[in-house]
Amino acid sequence: MFFVEIGVFRLSLPLRAVIFDLDGTLINSAIPFKEMKSKVITYLQANGVTAGILNENMLNSEIVNLAVGNLQPKGFSENKISEVLAQVSRIMNEVELQSIVNATLIEGVPETLQVLEEQGLKLGVMTRGCREYTQGVLTKFGLWRFFNAVVARDDVNQPKPNPEHAFYLLKLLGVKPQETLFVGDHWSDAECASQAGLRFVLVGRRQGIEKVLELGYQAIDNINDIVKFIKSNKD
Repeated sequence: MFFVEIGVFRLSLPLRAVIFDLDGTLINSAIPFKEMKSKVITYLQANGVTAGILNENMLNSEIVNLAVGNLQPKGFSENKISEVLAQVSRIMNEVELQSIVNATLIEGVPETLQVLEEQGLKLGVMTRGCREYTQGVLTKFGLWRFFNAVVARDDVNQPKPNPEHAFYLLKLLGVKPQETLFVGDHWSDAECASQAGLRFVLVGRRQGIEKVLELGYQAIDNINDIVKFIKSNKD
């Protein structure tokens, strides 16, 4: 079983759920993220955000948070800022939806999900993709049937890496953080896991692995290693 440290206590709880990131973890995303960010930044600058403070190397969450922090001191009302953020979301949604046709399935995903399901584990998806994109791409590859709950960007007020995203998914699954393994391909996934008290393993990507290891998490090469990883971390 998995172990989690809480203060000076060391508790052991059986693993009951595995939740997955979507893009880069279950599917090879075709989303042109730099193009998306460029469109968002151009829009934000045209609507009051100071030019030069945003760039395409930032996470989408960083871009949005910096934009809000820049607009508030300028006297923009909460309603106006909400309107701006709604348009940002529409821009992102449009780019995501256009990419579905070119997305491909990561090898071994259906087989891995099938094994985890047969082991009686609850399965979930936590993604910064919008709901329509998420449903579309999971349906395209026949993966929707495996998941007990799916929470997309527009299902919560604060998407990951904010832990609110994880807490909402855990509530839907009916499990505790300590009973849950999160599988993702980005250091920000590990950051979300850490804040929410989840177990975590980085899959595939090696960029940002230093931050993942600093948080006390591990990494595996591909999705096919998940079952082996879970078995090796049982008591």
